[in-house]
Amino acid sequence: MKNGVSLSNDIPLIVDLDHTLIDTDLLYESSMGVLKKNPLLIFLFPFWFAKGKGYLKDQLVKRFSINARILPYNQDVIDYINERKKQGSPIILATASHRDYAFEVVKHFQTRKNNEVIINNKQNLDLFSDKTEILKTKSPNSSLFDDVMASNADFNLSSHNKAKKLIERFGHKQFDYMGDHMRDLPVWEAANLSILVNASDRVIKNTQHLNTLILSRKN
Repeated sequence: MKNGVSLSNDIPLIVDLDHTLIDTDLLYESSMGVLKKNPLLIFLFPFWFAKGKGYLKDQLVKRFSINARILPYNQDVIDYINERKKQGSPIILATASHRDYAFEVVKHFQTRKNNEVIINNKQNLDLFSDKTEILKTKSPNSSLFDDVMASNADFNLSSHNKAKKLIERFGHKQFDYMGDHMRDLPVWEAANLSILVNASDRVIKNTQHLNTLILSRKN
Protein backbone atom coordinates (compact mmCIF):
# COMPACT_ATOMS: atom_id res chain seq x y z
CA MET A 1 0.00 0.00 0.00
CA LYS A 2 1.43 3.41 -0.98
CA ASN A 3 2.37 5.41 2.12
CA GLY A 4 1.08 2.52 4.19
CA VAL A 5 2.43 -0.12 6.48
CA SER A 6 3.53 -3.68 5.92
CA LEU A 7 0.75 -6.21 5.64
CA SER A 8 2.94 -8.84 7.29
CA ASN A 9 3.45 -8.24 11.01
CA ASP A 10 6.57 -10.37 11.22
CA ILE A 11 8.51 -8.92 8.30
CA PRO A 12 11.90 -7.64 9.56
CA LEU A 13 12.36 -3.91 10.00
CA ILE A 14 15.88 -2.82 9.06
CA VAL A 15 16.94 0.49 10.58
CA ASP A 16 19.81 2.72 9.44
CA LEU A 17 21.79 4.59 12.09
CA ASP A 18 23.30 7.84 10.80
CA HIS A 19 20.71 10.60 10.27
CA THR A 20 17.96 8.05 10.83
CA LEU A 21 18.08 6.61 14.36
CA ILE A 22 20.42 9.45 15.33
CA ASP A 23 20.51 13.02 14.05
CA THR A 24 24.22 12.99 13.28
CA ASP A 25 26.83 10.99 11.38
CA LEU A 26 29.31 8.88 13.35
CA LEU A 27 31.95 9.05 10.62
CA TYR A 28 31.92 12.83 10.97
CA GLU A 29 31.77 12.69 14.78
CA SER A 30 34.67 10.23 15.00
CA SER A 31 36.74 12.17 12.46
CA MET A 32 36.30 15.39 14.42
CA GLY A 33 37.00 13.59 17.68
CA VAL A 34 40.22 12.08 16.39
CA LEU A 35 41.45 15.35 14.89
CA LYS A 36 40.62 17.25 18.06
CA LYS A 37 42.94 14.90 19.95
CA ASN A 38 45.67 14.97 17.32
CA PRO A 39 45.26 17.37 14.37
CA LEU A 40 48.35 15.93 12.64
CA LEU A 41 46.46 12.71 11.95
CA ILE A 42 44.70 14.55 9.13
CA PHE A 43 47.69 13.63 6.98
CA LEU A 44 46.97 9.93 7.51
CA PHE A 45 43.33 10.16 6.44
CA PRO A 46 44.07 9.87 2.69
CA PHE A 47 46.16 6.74 3.28
CA TRP A 48 43.48 5.15 5.46
CA PHE A 49 40.78 6.02 2.93
CA ALA A 50 42.86 4.60 0.09
CA LYS A 51 42.57 1.20 1.79
CA GLY A 52 38.78 1.47 1.81
CA LYS A 53 36.14 3.32 3.78
CA GLY A 54 35.81 0.40 6.18
CA TYR A 55 39.53 0.62 6.96
CA LEU A 56 39.24 4.37 7.57
CA LYS A 57 36.40 3.79 10.04
CA ASP A 58 38.39 1.05 11.76
CA GLN A 59 41.32 3.42 12.29
CA LEU A 60 39.03 6.08 13.70
CA VAL A 61 37.26 3.76 16.12
CA LYS A 62 40.64 2.73 17.54
CA ARG A 63 41.27 6.36 18.44
CA PHE A 64 37.85 7.67 19.43
CA SER A 65 35.07 6.20 21.57
CA ILE A 66 31.45 7.31 21.43
CA ASN A 67 29.12 7.80 24.36
CA ALA A 68 25.89 6.21 23.12
CA ARG A 69 23.91 7.71 25.99
CA ILE A 70 24.30 11.26 24.72
CA LEU A 71 23.80 10.76 21.00
CA PRO A 72 20.93 12.83 19.49
CA TYR A 73 18.31 10.10 18.98
CA ASN A 74 15.29 10.62 16.74
CA GLN A 75 12.27 9.99 18.95
CA ASP A 76 9.89 9.61 16.00
CA VAL A 77 12.05 6.74 14.73
CA ILE A 78 12.18 5.11 18.17
CA ASP A 79 8.38 5.39 18.49
CA TYR A 80 7.92 3.75 15.09
CA ILE A 81 10.33 0.95 15.99
CA ASN A 82 8.48 0.31 19.23
CA GLU A 83 5.18 0.12 17.36
CA ARG A 84 6.64 -2.42 14.93
CA LYS A 85 8.01 -4.46 17.82
CA LYS A 86 4.50 -4.64 19.28
CA GLN A 87 3.32 -5.96 15.91
CA GLY A 88 5.95 -8.70 16.04
CA SER A 89 8.56 -7.42 13.59
CA PRO A 90 12.19 -8.38 14.23
CA ILE A 91 14.22 -5.15 14.43
CA ILE A 92 17.73 -5.09 12.96
CA LEU A 93 20.13 -2.17 13.09
CA ALA A 94 22.04 -2.21 9.78
CA THR A 95 24.56 0.58 9.52
CA ALA A 96 27.61 1.66 7.58
CA SER A 97 29.08 2.84 10.87
CA HIS A 98 31.76 0.71 12.48
CA ARG A 99 30.62 -2.38 14.36
CA ASP A 100 32.03 -1.14 17.69
CA TYR A 101 29.88 1.99 17.48
CA ALA A 102 26.86 -0.04 16.40
CA PHE A 103 27.21 -2.32 19.42
CA GLU A 104 27.42 0.66 21.78
CA VAL A 105 24.15 2.01 20.39
CA VAL A 106 22.39 -1.36 20.60
CA LYS A 107 23.57 -1.95 24.16
CA HIS A 108 22.33 1.50 25.11
CA PHE A 109 18.78 0.37 24.30
CA GLN A 110 18.93 -2.82 26.33
CA THR A 111 16.98 -2.89 29.58
CA ARG A 112 19.56 -2.60 32.31
CA LYS A 113 17.70 -4.80 34.81
CA ASN A 114 18.21 -7.81 32.56
CA ASN A 115 21.49 -9.68 32.27
CA GLU A 116 22.04 -9.44 28.53
CA VAL A 117 24.09 -12.07 26.75
CA ILE A 118 25.53 -11.66 23.27
CA ILE A 119 25.89 -14.99 21.52
CA ASN A 120 27.19 -16.11 18.17
CA ASN A 121 24.89 -15.61 15.23
CA LYS A 122 25.33 -18.12 12.41
CA GLN A 123 23.79 -15.58 10.02
CA ASN A 124 26.37 -12.91 10.68
CA LEU A 125 27.31 -12.73 7.00
CA ASP A 126 30.98 -12.92 7.99
CA LEU A 127 30.99 -9.20 8.72
CA PHE A 128 32.40 -9.84 12.19
CA SER A 129 35.29 -12.16 12.86
CA ASP A 130 36.05 -11.48 16.51
CA LYS A 131 32.68 -10.38 17.83
CA THR A 132 29.26 -11.88 18.09
CA GLU A 133 26.17 -10.01 17.18
CA ILE A 134 22.76 -11.28 18.03
CA LEU A 135 21.39 -9.90 21.26
CA LYS A 136 19.30 -12.18 23.43
CA THR A 137 17.82 -11.20 26.75
CA LYS A 138 15.53 -12.70 29.36
CA SER A 139 12.60 -10.88 27.84
CA PRO A 140 12.04 -10.55 24.07
CA ASN A 141 10.96 -6.95 24.58
CA SER A 142 13.91 -5.89 26.74
CA SER A 143 15.98 -4.64 23.81
CA LEU A 144 14.99 -2.28 21.04
CA PHE A 145 17.05 -4.28 18.54
CA ASP A 146 17.13 -8.01 17.91
CA ASP A 147 20.29 -8.00 15.82
CA VAL A 148 22.93 -5.70 14.37
CA MET A 149 24.86 -5.57 11.10
CA ALA A 150 27.63 -3.04 10.55
CA SER A 151 30.90 -2.24 8.84
CA ASN A 152 34.33 -3.58 9.73
CA ALA A 153 37.85 -2.92 8.45
CA ASP A 154 37.32 -5.05 5.37
CA PHE A 155 33.73 -4.28 4.45
CA ASN A 156 31.65 -1.09 4.30
CA LEU A 157 27.97 -1.90 4.81
CA SER A 158 26.49 0.87 2.70
CA SER A 159 24.36 1.38 -0.41
CA HIS A 160 24.72 -1.55 -2.85
CA ASN A 161 26.76 -3.53 -0.32
CA LYS A 162 23.99 -3.22 2.24
CA ALA A 163 21.31 -4.11 -0.28
CA LYS A 164 23.20 -7.23 -1.34
CA LYS A 165 23.72 -8.47 2.20
CA LEU A 166 20.11 -7.85 3.19
CA ILE A 167 18.83 -9.69 0.12
CA GLU A 168 21.17 -12.60 0.88
CA ARG A 169 19.89 -12.80 4.41
CA PHE A 170 16.18 -11.99 4.12
CA GLY A 171 15.32 -12.20 0.44
CA HIS A 172 14.22 -9.65 -2.15
CA LYS A 173 11.22 -7.62 -0.92
CA GLN A 174 11.23 -9.59 2.33
CA PHE A 175 12.19 -6.72 4.63
CA ASP A 176 11.25 -3.11 5.33
CA TYR A 177 14.01 -0.51 5.39
CA MET A 178 14.24 2.79 7.19
CA GLY A 179 16.81 5.28 5.91
CA ASP A 180 17.36 8.89 4.93
CA HIS A 181 19.81 9.33 2.02
CA MET A 182 20.08 8.76 -1.71
CA ARG A 183 22.77 6.16 -0.99
CA ASP A 184 19.94 4.11 0.53
CA LEU A 185 18.13 3.91 -2.82
CA PRO A 186 19.49 0.42 -3.72
CA VAL A 187 18.25 -0.84 -0.35
CA TRP A 188 14.82 0.77 -0.72
CA GLU A 189 14.47 -0.75 -4.17
CA ALA A 190 15.05 -4.20 -2.65
CA ALA A 191 12.70 -3.57 0.28
CA ASN A 192 9.04 -4.34 0.76
CA LEU A 193 8.41 -0.94 2.34
CA SER A 194 10.69 2.09 2.00
CA ILE A 195 10.50 4.22 5.14
CA LEU A 196 11.90 7.71 4.62
CA VAL A 197 13.34 9.66 7.54
CA ASN A 198 14.40 13.32 7.28
CA ALA A 199 13.69 12.92 3.59
CA SER A 200 14.75 15.62 1.15
CA ASP A 201 12.67 16.53 -1.88
CA ARG A 202 15.25 14.69 -4.01
CA VAL A 203 14.85 11.47 -2.00
CA ILE A 204 11.08 11.69 -2.12
CA LYS A 205 11.11 12.27 -5.89
CA ASN A 206 13.46 9.34 -6.54
CA THR A 207 11.40 6.92 -4.46
CA GLN A 208 7.99 7.73 -5.93
CA HIS A 209 7.97 4.43 -7.82
CA LEU A 210 8.34 2.49 -4.57
CA ASN A 211 6.02 1.54 -1.73
CA THR A 212 6.93 4.33 0.66
CA LEU A 213 6.12 5.65 4.10
CA ILE A 214 7.40 9.18 4.75
CA LEU A 215 8.08 9.35 8.46
CA SER A 216 9.57 12.84 8.37
CA ARG A 217 10.77 15.43 5.86
CA LYS A 218 13.96 17.48 5.90
CA ASN A 219 13.33 21.04 6.99
